[in-house]
Amino acid sequence: MIKKILIALVILAIISAVVVYIYRQAIIQYYGEKFIRDNLPEYVRIDKIKFDLVNRVFSIGGLKILNPPGFLAKYLLVIEEVKCTYRIKGAFFPEGLYVKSIYFKKPEISVERLSDGRINLIEMDRFTKSFPAKSMPISLSDESLKANTAPGSAPQSADKTKKLSDIIKLPPSFGITNGRLFFIDSVPYQDPYEIIIDSINGDISISFNDNYTGVLGVAFILQGNLNGASDETLKWIGSLNPQTPRLTMSNRFEVSGLRIRTFEPYYDAQSPIIFKRGQFSGDLVFDFNNGNIGSTNEVRLSNVIFQTKSGSENAQFWDASVPDLVKYFTTTSGDIIFDFKIKGDMNNPKFYLGPISKRALTSMAIDKISSYAINQITNKTGAATGGTVDKAADYIDMFKELIKKK
Repeated sequence: MIKKILIALVILAIISAVVVYIYRQAIIQYYGEKFIRDNLPEYVRIDKIKFDLVNRVFSIGGLKILNPPGFLAKYLLVIEEVKCTYRIKGAFFPEGLYVKSIYFKKPEISVERLSDGRINLIEMDRFTKSFPAKSMPISLSDESLKANTAPGSAPQSADKTKKLSDIIKLPPSFGITNGRLFFIDSVPYQDPYEIIIDSINGDISISFNDNYTGVLGVAFILQGNLNGASDETLKWIGSLNPQTPRLTMSNRFEVSGLRIRTFEPYYDAQSPIIFKRGQFSGDLVFDFNNGNIGSTNEVRLSNVIFQTKSGSENAQFWDASVPDLVKYFTTTSGDIIFDFKIKGDMNNPKFYLGPISKRALTSMAIDKISSYAINQITNKTGAATGGTVDKAADYIDMFKELIKKK
């Protein structure tokens, strides 16, 4: 009898193992999805989850992250599909998930600035902290606790202090394919102004706190096209620290063939000219340290057609008209090259010339001073009054002051 009972138990064990093996996909799907949905932060939404046990891949369809309140877009981030390769901790019931790699397919990010200067990326940290942190179970299900409990003993109690990072481990970076980045700015005009970067590919890393309820830092390298134009390319290398009271962010832009008029809202108020046509290329740096800007930029303008803005026909810059000044910044190839720096508080920045611009003005200064000297020799009236001498001296003083500025 005992022998028959043992044989029956062995057969039962084999049948149980076969059932678990056959239905393991359904078990993983059910408990894996239940765990993820139960423990997602409340500002994150997902449409569907699928586990592929054979290939050790799971995918999340329709992942969305809510935008902080008050901004135009409903979501800060929308991703068509997140595909992850993984490794599961646990025998029959998963107790943890180790994500080896993550790829974002067609992510769409909305970066917004309101008319009062608030930026959604900065507000995001405060927004995520407004949601209560969830208590994490020690495993994916109560059933797994029972499975690991010896017969006759009391079930293990869940460790309510367990952090989400103890259960799920994320890789340091994420791959991005065919993304879009929306810049929505309400500062330049009354109506929001939008610039879009399409066909984005690259890598982004996000560091979270232990419960994945707060963002500690973001870094990325992205490449794409401006407003869907294949000949307008942009590479953006950046990092963001959302922990500071004011904007702390590093930005490096390597751009080629961007149309000047796309950025008209940002230069029109200060520009004495109206660009009819033209592209610009170059390296642009915009670093912010707790609201203070430090920027060094070199720009090449090509195929430019412009006209002097009405009311600025007699405008003088460094004692020269706009068309005369442009001549000194124009190279033999016909391109206009200049560089500049921006420093100070981001709400009241100061502009300074770079070395290329200073060299161009040096050439202009030599021509001007030479012209004044010739006038003094040939114009007896000017020589008698000393007017041209005074004019040359004034110009030299102005140029010295200009060169001294860093």
